[in-house]
Amino acid sequence: MEIFKTDESKRQQILTESGTNEVEIIEFLLGRQSFGINVAKVREIVSFDRSNVTAVPEAYHSVMGMLLLRDSTLPLVDLKKHMDLPRSQDNDLRQVVLVCEFNKMVNGFLVDGVRQIHRCSWDQIVPLSPFLSYYKPGITSSISLDNKNVLMVDLEHIMVDIYPETKLVYSEEVVEDHNLDIAKRHHEREETHIIFAEDSPIVRSSVKKVTQAAGYNSLTVFDNGEDAYLEIQKLATTAKARQVGIGEYVTAILTDIEMPRMDGLTLCRKIKEELRLSHLPVIMFSSLINDQMINKCKSVGADGWADKLQVEELIHVLDKFCVEKG
Repeated sequence: MEIFKTDESKRQQILTESGTNEVEIIEFLLGRQSFGINVAKVREIVSFDRSNVTAVPEAYHSVMGMLLLRDSTLPLVDLKKHMDLPRSQDNDLRQVVLVCEFNKMVNGFLVDGVRQIHRCSWDQIVPLSPFLSYYKPGITSSISLDNKNVLMVDLEHIMVDIYPETKLVYSEEVVEDHNLDIAKRHHEREETHIIFAEDSPIVRSSVKKVTQAAGYNSLTVFDNGEDAYLEIQKLATTAKARQVGIGEYVTAILTDIEMPRMDGLTLCRKIKEELRLSHLPVIMFSSLINDQMINKCKSVGADGWADKLQVEELIHVLDKFCVEKG
């Protein structure tokens, strides 16, 4: 039974309204602990009916099988099992399935119930401490809502655990222009400096490996948009004092959209409008790239965008704005 379904246009609108730094978070339960994800990733919520699940031999330990949803099937992940949380003995928990769509994939996540949807600001969301993120717990950040600590789940991390082939990898042969000398292109990339903002530890690590493999060795990484903005602001002030262009310090900005403290759309808007760095390329790198999101990116002045699963496109876009500008 369908409990909740997001209208597609509404789902894109609530992601962030062109740099307002707002987000809607759906609070759900695993046991009695509250967790959250961006509503923009939730296509619908349905009641859990075990009779609609078909087991798959040799599946990942947290994959319950394939869930029959109307006329289609999708993988169903037991989120509590995946996150190694204790099984609850509560009989009053009403299990539901969050049907989520991101990175051009649709998957179901079994949870112990949904509480409510909260509209809040990204600056209320606090990044996970470096000590905890080192252990890659599948949590990116937390937020205090109604006197509760709600942990934000890194669904991309979870899907990489289950489908390792979705992890970012780099192949020189795939992305290179075969008419271009590879050594020359690598040298050009090494002359650049990129600021990268991304809250997911596993994505940060993967992107760093990918860009370094391509020759983009100078990468300054931040786990939230606010710290990235403060660094860019500092560099802009230094450049102005020295009467040189910002390009002397940074070649381009690569940013996720969903981040604690300041989302990527707001970061882009503030760079272009408040810092007046209209010529500094800003590239959006997200699991939510589609036509509506591209329009959002354009509305805040973003220069380019790439889907998180399309590593060839990421390198191509970086090349376009970092080494092919002339």
